[in-house]
Amino acid sequence: MQFYFIRFLKQLPFSRLILPLIAGILIALNFSIDLKLYTIIFGIILIVLFFSVRVIYQVKHFKNRWFPGLLVTFILTFGGAILLKVNEAEKISVYNRTVTGEAVMSEPLTENKNSYKTILQSVIYEINDTVISGNSNIIVYFAKDNSVKKLKYGDKIIFKGRISEIKNPGNPHEFNYKKYLHRKGINGQIYLIPNHWKFVEHHRANPIFDFAFTARNKLENIYKKYGFSGNELSVLQALTLGDRSDINDEIKQSYVASGAMHILAVSGLHVGIIYWLFNFLLSFLNKLKIKNISIGKQIKALMLILIIWSFAILSGLSPSIRRAAVMFTFIIIGKALNRHINIYNSISASAFILLIINPYQITEVGFQLSYAAVSGIIFFQPKIAALINIKNKILYYLWSLTAVSIAAQISTFPITLYYFHIFPTLFFVSNIIVIPSAIAILIGAFFLLITSSLPYIPNIIAFVLKDILRILNISVSYIEKITFSTIKNISFHIEDLILAFLFIMSGTVFILLKKVRALQTAIFLLIIWISFGTFHKITTNSHNRLTVYNIKNQTAVDISGKENYFLSDKSIFKTKNIIYGIQPNRQFLNKTNFRFIPVDTAEYKYDIFIKKGALAVIGNKTFLLLNKKFTEIPNVNKKIKIDYVILSGNTNISIRKIKENIIFKMLILDSSNDFYKLKHRKEECKKLKQNYYSVTEKGAFSTDL
Repeated sequence: MQFYFIRFLKQLPFSRLILPLIAGILIALNFSIDLKLYTIIFGIILIVLFFSVRVIYQVKHFKNRWFPGLLVTFILTFGGAILLKVNEAEKISVYNRTVTGEAVMSEPLTENKNSYKTILQSVIYEINDTVISGNSNIIVYFAKDNSVKKLKYGDKIIFKGRISEIKNPGNPHEFNYKKYLHRKGINGQIYLIPNHWKFVEHHRANPIFDFAFTARNKLENIYKKYGFSGNELSVLQALTLGDRSDINDEIKQSYVASGAMHILAVSGLHVGIIYWLFNFLLSFLNKLKIKNISIGKQIKALMLILIIWSFAILSGLSPSIRRAAVMFTFIIIGKALNRHINIYNSISASAFILLIINPYQITEVGFQLSYAAVSGIIFFQPKIAALINIKNKILYYLWSLTAVSIAAQISTFPITLYYFHIFPTLFFVSNIIVIPSAIAILIGAFFLLITSSLPYIPNIIAFVLKDILRILNISVSYIEKITFSTIKNISFHIEDLILAFLFIMSGTVFILLKKVRALQTAIFLLIIWISFGTFHKITTNSHNRLTVYNIKNQTAVDISGKENYFLSDKSIFKTKNIIYGIQPNRQFLNKTNFRFIPVDTAEYKYDIFIKKGALAVIGNKTFLLLNKKFTEIPNVNKKIKIDYVILSGNTNISIRKIKENIIFKMLILDSSNDFYKLKHRKEECKKLKQNYYSVTEKGAFSTDL
């Protein structure tokens, strides 16, 4: 087995290069590093490498060739860390202060309910006669006005306003939107009303992106011209142009739950379809010769690259489509230069180049899923398809599609579970429908666009396309409604992710090579994996945990343990706060069933939980939840001991009165208190020298009870 891996890795030089590069990027992502120190070490290793290679080849002592290889590994590791730090956006130093600035729009306007949104780059601002320029971008929201509609990608504006910090609610395991934007170079946001900004000049834009955005708008207008609307239009735009902004939550949920969401993000699947289609149509070029010199493959490769990048440009050059186009460009070049070239090496080379350009791409779910899916399909699909010998062409076609779906799921399910905590059990059924539909829609859209100026023909194509889109949406919605079509709220941690991939790798080696050691490794990893899950469940059930969430204008309290309780207002169920703010923590704790108790409930008792007015008891721990309805403090002759006091709902009860009657560990100000009440409470605590915890400012409060 060891010999097999060594021989396999020798065929993949870029795979051996990309691993230390990724290691360096991950080190810089998760640990604080000194850029100057890393740069010095990088330089020293580079010098040592130069002299070591020179000495080895001068004395012809090739047995020591491992030493330069080791140095290259260190160079790439330190280089990856340095690259990430160099690409890190600077934090803005003038939050919440009025500034005058100028900037350029880095993307077209997006219309929201009450505003227009875009990103400003090349931001230069002035404050107190000091001019400041940085490499951070900011999100701008324009108040709706007719003058805003005239703005285009690349336009330069001057503005006056307050740049505010992008805040993260700080709920446990919630998606960190602030960190996400920071990794994209965005560190602030600003709201501009009409008289606080002014247009300066047009089209200071990248001509390629300018053409891409203009072309996409024209294509969207063509779709509307031929009667596409509603869900059909939104899915068509997503599938062909990468624009998902108009897809409603209901249809989006259907695609997610059925395992078909990948077709709505223009990426590797769509580029793969374009590559497959035109590779077939241009296959006649393979035999082309000029003066007995075979040049057909090279011409076909050049045409395929042009077609793929043309599609990428027409799709708006989103990061996912650029990534897929680069990946397939390397695959095409590799095949054109040498038919025996290792395709994994081409894939690794494309990832290596993309990470050199922007190391933060390693954090993008799309990047991880794209490379995992393509690698899985290339490796597993032929082996899965070969398991069943089918002579009927139609059945073989359906089985091949199923094999593609299974192969992609094998390589991506750990990533999907880690980020989305959902597993579509009928993915193979939905993909038998959606992949052929996606092929038909892409081909149909292509012919619609090139015939759009002709009479009759585009109307016929549009009619057929509408039916395909309608059937696709109905099918996906139907699959979602099938009982047990989706397993939701799966608890899956980083340890699960690592162990799952190691288990897949060792299991694959055993299946291919029939090595007992690989089977032993797989079983050992499975035991560790199960043990980890069991240990996590035991620890989370062994004690109760109090979590006061940061949900704007809401009281939201989880008590989790053997029994789980949720205290909040009924109105919270009308929002998405539970899905985005609360559910991630419950998934991490592997807790699903929470008994809902309205905060205005006067009396409640179940198992070890008792609530009477403002007083709540869980086991041997107590806390007071004081709000507008429950403001009375238990009336006893001496001070009572309470573990935690939670003030919510802008209650007017005096903190001094609470201190006179209660001894407590911590005063918690939850997020249902408005800005002015919170300000008053903080001043009151300062006068009384009372320790407090503001959920709005610090994020969720969480502690073991």
